Amino acid sequence: MTMTAKERAQRTARDGDALRAGEAAAKGLREALARVGVIIPSLTGGFPVNGSGRVELGGCNAGTATRLAEVLNAAADALPQLRATTK
Repeated sequence: MTMTAKERAQRTARDGDALRAGEAAAKGLREALARVGVIIPSLTGGFPVNGSGRVELGGCNAGTATRLAEVLNAAADALPQLRATTK
């Protein structure tokens, strides 16, 4: 089925909104991580998938991954409501 011009415009607008949402989420995560000394240089907003904004976490070195795990574990220890239940 072919999209009409109006449908294409709506999809483009939704994708633009989702892209901006992904970029904003990546910026917020980057800033939060920086507060605890974790820098992931490749963290960025990604292209929308199914109309949802995405964040590309990318890669980091082992030291950064270890620091991120330490920070997350400390947060889970300090704030029990953050802990996920595992079975």
